[in-house]
Amino acid sequence: MAVVSLHNQAPYRRTYSSRERVNVDSERNDPWLHSGDSAGSNSNIARPVKPSAPRRRCVTLDGELLPIQHTCQLSTCDRITINVSGKYFETWRKTLEDHPNTLLGDPDRRSQYYDKYKDEYFFDRHRPTFDAIFEYYLYGGGLKRPPPVPDDVFLTELDFFEIERPVIEKYRRGEGYIMENVILPERGLKRKVWMLMEYPETSLCAYIIAIISVLITTASIALFCVETLPGLSSEHCVQNQDPNWGDPFFLVETICSAWFTFEVLIRLFACPSKVAFFKDFKNLVDVTAVIPYYVGLFNILSTMSCDSAKSSASLAFLRVFRLVRIFKLTKHSAGLQVLILTFKASVEGLCLFLVALTVCILVFSSAVYFAEMGIEGSQIKSIPDGFWWAIITMTTVGYGDVAPKGPMGKLLGSMCAVAGVLTLAIPVPIITENFNKFYSHKTGRGRI
Repeated sequence: MAVVSLHNQAPYRRTYSSRERVNVDSERNDPWLHSGDSAGSNSNIARPVKPSAPRRRCVTLDGELLPIQHTCQLSTCDRITINVSGKYFETWRKTLEDHPNTLLGDPDRRSQYYDKYKDEYFFDRHRPTFDAIFEYYLYGGGLKRPPPVPDDVFLTELDFFEIERPVIEKYRRGEGYIMENVILPERGLKRKVWMLMEYPETSLCAYIIAIISVLITTASIALFCVETLPGLSSEHCVQNQDPNWGDPFFLVETICSAWFTFEVLIRLFACPSKVAFFKDFKNLVDVTAVIPYYVGLFNILSTMSCDSAKSSASLAFLRVFRLVRIFKLTKHSAGLQVLILTFKASVEGLCLFLVALTVCILVFSSAVYFAEMGIEGSQIKSIPDGFWWAIITMTTVGYGDVAPKGPMGKLLGSMCAVAGVLTLAIPVPIITENFNKFYSHKTGRGRI
């Protein structure tokens, strides 16, 4: 049982002067009070002071010793009053001590905030935040930040009251904070090299290396697109001719591939764990980005002819893998990292959207097939034909290459378009919420 006191203002609580408190304590003559706390009587006659007996500690009905500063009576030892900047909370002692690792759950740690005259624990802290902390003690589970409370204030109060670390980490993950388990090599050359290549914010040299990597990656992607223009299609390797090693496109591609190779080898040398290195998606992108160049170069050097290079369709397809270099930018772009984290956190919402979209496609494609059956000039000859019509209608693309001809088919088409708009709205709030959370904390990664 726990009660938030409604008497949160001073007029509703009885107050005493220092002399009145002494008189009240002496009138109680309670054996459970510390012997040093009782003094005098209502009389103003001075009496000789007797040597005080050793101070005794209160005990509960269960025989448990309470902190030495505790002055409550035996009948009230199990109920605790907490005053947070003038707002009062009352609860059972056991409710707090179910969380013994926190400030309020440890009798010895909370005793330093005990006011023996008012028989309460006083904290000059943020009141709206304590509402959420008090609910956590009552009901357990996770922490929920009140909407008016800033995030930094809420985290400061959680640290003050020493809420369990796993509970705080769970709250931080829910708020979009990015938790990373950083593993660094042992001190030495490898550690210095790893910091240079992996963490641009640690030094000026590391920042310059990151800028060079971004520029070379951008140049490589631009080269891949520009070399396909009709006016710039002169390639270094033309069929039935010898390779042209001085072609500008080939030289730029060689420089880019050399830098990517150097970057991969240096990071592989300095990484703290080879297994973890190859499990990282960004590192797989780095390796995949250089494979097409070396496969094509080896194929040309093995024959010193361009015939095999130009006739191999597999090599032409392999060149498409050069586009994976664009993912290298995610390592240096906080915006792209936010997008990736947003989609990872929104997987459940996206799956719900795909399920709803699939069901609607099946229903409307089947319905329009039977509605168009027997109509002259119908473009929907089967249910799979209806799949294409349903998906371009629901996604509001509307190419117009497939459309119903009959009145019933047009009615179904209208219903399909409206259902598509409603279905597309399912993941939008989820993705927006996750994006806002990750974006608000993108500068507070705290990786180092």
